[in-house]
Amino acid sequence: MLKRKAYNEMLAWKKSAHSQALLVAGARQIGKTFLIDEFARNEYPAHIKIDFLNDADAVVLFGSAKNADDLIERLSLRAGKAISPGQTLIFFDEVQEVPNIITLSKYLIQDGRFPVIMSGSMLGVELRHVQSLPVGYMHILDMFPLDFAEFCKALGVPDTLMRAIRECFVTKKSVESALHDEFVRLFRLYITIGGMPQAVQTYIDTKGDLGAVRDIQSDLLRLYREDIAKYAGKRALHVKAIFDAIPSQLNKENKRFELKTLGENSQFSRFANDFAWIVGANSALKTNNVTEPKYMLARTEEVNRFKLYQSDTGMLMRQYPPNASLDVIAGARAVNFGGVYENIVAQELTSAHIPLRYYHSNRRGEVDFLAETRQSGVVAIEVKSGKDYKKHTALNTLLGVSDYGVESAFVLSEANVSVKERAGKPVYYIPLYMLPFIVEDFASDASSVNDETLRKKLVVEPPDFSAWQ
Repeated sequence: MLKRKAYNEMLAWKKSAHSQALLVAGARQIGKTFLIDEFARNEYPAHIKIDFLNDADAVVLFGSAKNADDLIERLSLRAGKAISPGQTLIFFDEVQEVPNIITLSKYLIQDGRFPVIMSGSMLGVELRHVQSLPVGYMHILDMFPLDFAEFCKALGVPDTLMRAIRECFVTKKSVESALHDEFVRLFRLYITIGGMPQAVQTYIDTKGDLGAVRDIQSDLLRLYREDIAKYAGKRALHVKAIFDAIPSQLNKENKRFELKTLGENSQFSRFANDFAWIVGANSALKTNNVTEPKYMLARTEEVNRFKLYQSDTGMLMRQYPPNASLDVIAGARAVNFGGVYENIVAQELTSAHIPLRYYHSNRRGEVDFLAETRQSGVVAIEVKSGKDYKKHTALNTLLGVSDYGVESAFVLSEANVSVKERAGKPVYYIPLYMLPFIVEDFASDASSVNDETLRKKLVVEPPDFSAWQ
């Protein structure tokens, strides 16, 4: 059984006295339903599950409910017995099939008798069909494929080893050579398998059969394309063309998505909704260029100048020939895997809720990623797949521009830990397998929710005008 970090977030929600429904969102086949089923069995005396994707009758029965009492009566009818207040968790699965059920969840929360969890795929594009989002009555938990830390736990890496690796990161000391080599091999395996739960579990169950893993990845890619055909409507062909172009785009030198792939003289305005759809469906990860690498990076984002990454690197690898996976695992230097390595970094940043941004200037060059720190600074991130990881002219230039205030940089590669200075600022050469620790100091979209220290700082008392009365 794969251990997921999202389980702890569900426990935190349970402790909140169920003042809100929990909506677990994310791409298809990332383990949402499995995890909620496990949570319901472990944490509640009883639960009722309604699966709207595989139960057409449920779509009709619950989609037309008028209020909380009506909904509870229909739940009792479906369960075949009375349901116990305070004891029974209600789980609505695949709510994108009945968007109105999200609105109705507000009445169940106001009623107060039953905790409610919902899950759904495609919610980034299907929530537009919801008549009224229950603001204040719903907490959204985003799930992603397994990150590298979860992958390590699934493969049995002891916590003591992870703590030792983290200590090397914190102190910026080299990892013992044999252990470093072992983690490099493990990270290469993660690149090939990816983080989709079924692919990871298949690798474990078959004791290392990557052919069986590729079969699972083929099924997943087929499912994603079927979802595009089902949900993208009249624009399905355009969205599918974008989805299928991602691997070849990442093989290009600058990796920026070129619109001419979709047809000569293509304009972003024509395809803007298609790109929004594929990102909203969690089928791709979009990183926008920023023109000024300064704090508050969102100010200068260019939404029409971007790169697209696959939501799961294992699925990306499946779209290349089998020998590509073998080359990654073997660490073959004759092949350029720059796009693949960038993809895995984008996936890790996304799983930590860190917005994806990069910097490109015709005059100064390109840096793969930029991130804001919790201390209101900006850090540059460069990803290297080869031995020339200390050659990074654009990064050096960026660090030397005083107006930008980029305070430090990480260069991620397969090399061991070391530290140098460029333009008087530290450059940390960090192995890719330390990604879980690198992201800890970055400002994420979830910071205001999960960071108690930040929450306390955000408490500002209103001014007192009593002296002027």
